[in-house]
Amino acid sequence: MSRTQQQIGLFAILLAADQLSKWWIEQQIPFFHMVVIDGFFNVVKAHNFGVAFSMFADWNHAWRTNVLLGVTIGIALVVALWWWRERNKKGIESWLFILILVGACGNIYDRMTLGYVVDFIDWYVVWDGTAYHWPAFNLADSCISIAVVLLLISSFRKS
Repeated sequence: MSRTQQQIGLFAILLAADQLSKWWIEQQIPFFHMVVIDGFFNVVKAHNFGVAFSMFADWNHAWRTNVLLGVTIGIALVVALWWWRERNKKGIESWLFILILVGACGNIYDRMTLGYVVDFIDWYVVWDGTAYHWPAFNLADSCISIAVVLLLISSFRKS
């Protein structure tokens, strides 16, 4: 199996996992109901009408959805072209572009079919008796975040 086929396979597996996890959350967890896993993690169903940290969620619905879809599709196309150019080179960069594409495509699909992105992972830390929560996110967001951090580390290692 070629490197390109492996990367496309990884894309398909992660995209399916993202969509299945969101589907399961939509079917099984009541809105804003938390399943508590003591110490640092909750499962909660949230609908994100904006982008990261719900930015732009208060914009006009039709306008917001179209603009966010357009921007996200544009970014996904740029990343796909970048991946195509890098796909056979040694190193991890082409694999990381696949992770970014998984994240973008997973959230594009949600926005196109539902009008919002399904988030459900709620990380938190307790400090002096107070819980500090990171905004809820999903597997697609995780793929993007991991890839961006590793791409930054990789770029510093080369310079």
